[in-house]
Amino acid sequence: YLIINIYVMKKFTKLSILIFTLLFVLNVNSQDENHKWQFSFGTNAVDLEADSNTSFTEFFDVKDNWNLSKSPVSMFMVSKYVGGNLSFGVGAAFNSITNYATGFELEGTTNDYFSVDAMLKYDLSDLVSMKLLDMDFHPFVGIGPGMTSFGEDCYLTANGSLGLNVWLSETFGLTLMSEYKENLSDSILLDEGGTMRWSLMLTLKFDEDSE
Repeated sequence: YLIINIYVMKKFTKLSILIFTLLFVLNVNSQDENHKWQFSFGTNAVDLEADSNTSFTEFFDVKDNWNLSKSPVSMFMVSKYVGGNLSFGVGAAFNSITNYATGFELEGTTNDYFSVDAMLKYDLSDLVSMKLLDMDFHPFVGIGPGMTSFGEDCYLTANGSLGLNVWLSETFGLTLMSEYKENLSDSILLDEGGTMRWSLMLTLKFDEDSE
């Protein structure tokens, strides 16, 4: 078990170095732009009963399928605008799993779930934007890689995201996001090969003027 934990930590360290190196490179290459940073933190829910055979209503079966985080702050993301409605972001989240996929149930067993993810995000507000009660609604889509530690397993994922920023003011708002995380491991794992993650976060936006 100690060997597995050491292996997991090495994998997370390598991925974290890669992600933050990419973030640094983007920062260096765009020093002549007006940088826009966004920091989000909040809670998340993980649904392991998610694959191509899942019906639409099953995605919202909170009681049977969702694993709700017990901590009010269990997820955070930071992203940077790089131009052309694109932002690059990194984030991390944790949860405790008690609701497993059908056929992979572990009664009375709780497994820790932790992920580190990178995302290239495209803001759709130029195409689809709405304003209601002085609130701006800005949808976005995103793709990127991730690494998940689940129980004694550690594996890479390919992520697709759909979200909505609700700006209550110029710099403060809410972020709602749903993500599908495709498991890229060849081994049979407890998530049946795919995971949905739902999140609700408070969001702060910072502007940095170039010198």
